[in-house]
Amino acid sequence: MKKIIVPVDFSDLATEVIEKAGEIAKAFESEVYILHVSVPGPVFADDPSQPALVASPGLEELIREDHDLKAMVHYLHEKGVNARSALVHGPVINTILDEAGKFEADLIVIGTQSHGFLYRTFIGSVSDGVMRNSPCPVLIVPQP
Repeated sequence: MKKIIVPVDFSDLATEVIEKAGEIAKAFESEVYILHVSVPGPVFADDPSQPALVASPGLEELIREDHDLKAMVHYLHEKGVNARSALVHGPVINTILDEAGKFEADLIVIGTQSHGFLYRTFIGSVSDGVMRNSPCPVLIVPQP
């Protein structure tokens, strides 16, 4: 196992996920690729007859996210783990799977939030979508 991809969303769980990926990477001398997928959000016009437009995240948000990714990479470097990061724009699940394929990942380490039955039924989860369609094994780190 030489390549581990770690999708993060900057929630409190991201710290646990990075920690677990670092432990595995250290044990197997693996490279870690930390990935954040930035999702476009809707922008609503004043005219209700106009459809919502899709906007890119603001520059300040992208700078903050990039800074946070670099901090995670630095944390792993201090633990002796070879790591890098990327901030990519697109649909979350497909982008994670595409990046895992490009990176030729041997493992995906991803967190999952606890949601109720209705949320899982109608919305689903990123970790579930990744797990069902992944080209490699997926380790799901639950919320403590």
